[in-house]
Amino acid sequence: MLKSRNRVADNSQTNRKKMPKKGGKKKGGKKGKKKTKTVAGADAIIQKLLKGYERNCALTESQPSPWIRNALKGCLENGTVLDKFIIESSVVEKEGDMPVLLEPLLAAIRQERYIHIRDLRIWNYPMSHENTATLGLLLEKQCYPLRLVECMDCLMEPYSVMRFARSFRACDTLTTISLDYNEFGDEGCRNLSKGMEGNVTVLSISMCFCDLGPESGKYLGNIVSRTAVRDLFLDGNNLECEGAIDIIKLCAEQANFEAFQKAEKARLKAEEEALKAEQEREGRHRVHSALSGGMASGSEKEDLGGDEKKKKKKKGKKKKKKEEGPPPVGPWLRKLHLADNGIDNVAFGKEFAPIIFVRVLKKLIMGSESFEELDLEDNLIGDLSAREIVEALEHRKEEKMGGVKLKTTHKLQADTFKNICKLGAGLKKKKKKGKKKKKK
Repeated sequence: MLKSRNRVADNSQTNRKKMPKKGGKKKGGKKGKKKTKTVAGADAIIQKLLKGYERNCALTESQPSPWIRNALKGCLENGTVLDKFIIESSVVEKEGDMPVLLEPLLAAIRQERYIHIRDLRIWNYPMSHENTATLGLLLEKQCYPLRLVECMDCLMEPYSVMRFARSFRACDTLTTISLDYNEFGDEGCRNLSKGMEGNVTVLSISMCFCDLGPESGKYLGNIVSRTAVRDLFLDGNNLECEGAIDIIKLCAEQANFEAFQKAEKARLKAEEEALKAEQEREGRHRVHSALSGGMASGSEKEDLGGDEKKKKKKKGKKKKKKEEGPPPVGPWLRKLHLADNGIDNVAFGKEFAPIIFVRVLKKLIMGSESFEELDLEDNLIGDLSAREIVEALEHRKEEKMGGVKLKTTHKLQADTFKNICKLGAGLKKKKKKGKKKKKK
């Protein structure tokens, strides 16, 4: 896999050199290429990092990651710095083969003070507690502005998650965390929730196929309601209806309250406009009657054309763009992916559980302006619950709110499924390096 990925990267670099410059859209164009980051003295910075990494690998009897080595050499050719690092364990097939280790890379980044790293992706690497602690120390050094950390299929234990999450408080640049395919269960989710206390920077958390049960719902609910997290990707777990309700309960109540406030504000505004229109009609009638009697003053005559002048002045003014502030902390959700989570009525005594869940979800869909995506694929919610979702989507359309991209099971009546596809189209699945089947 690594050889093929390297071959693709090398081909793209040679093609970039041969292709002539083309005219057309530059900045802001849909087909424009993303610019690579250029830094003064980039060659010297990359050269030092590459030498330090190879030296650390020699000291630890490991081999450098082929992907990282090729990416660094490509940066030397282009005069750019590398901001995305991907490390993946290698298969030791015969005696004498050296493994790819994580420690030499993290040590080289710290030794050379490489402050240009933004994304760190660790794939299919068996991380020990020592590895997690070293990664946590890198995050706690505030000179490394990491935005994304992904540990996919790394066999992380609950205790390791606790050490990893403890570093979030010190890293004020981290916005995305992905821990997919680490089966640390409810205990690991609880440890992550503790580490997220007081965090105001992380916006997205992904824990797909992490063996989370209904108990994890309350921990995830705390994360969503007390931090700035607004995107949750939780496919392939066992949250069931109980856990799913715990996640969205406070968000649904907040959305319901905001909808009430919005309706009340619209009612007061309509009353105010009606009163203002009535006062304007009375004023015009008074001026008109005075003019017909020849008793109007100069100021009253000027009032007749005053409204038109005000309208012209308003049209001439341009609205200033609002500066984006820090993300809000509170019970708001933007994306919620709960595919294949046992949200159904199969369990004994839970015949009405999907209806209870969907009615809470309905409040969220109908009232939240920020809600954009919902994935309920591979959950047998039933046709009655699906109709409730259709009503919520129709309400958003009538109120001219933003649409919600939605995926759900196809095991519904034809007309219900058709309406859901019509009102909630557009959701695309997040691409993964690989896919595992959930254990039954």
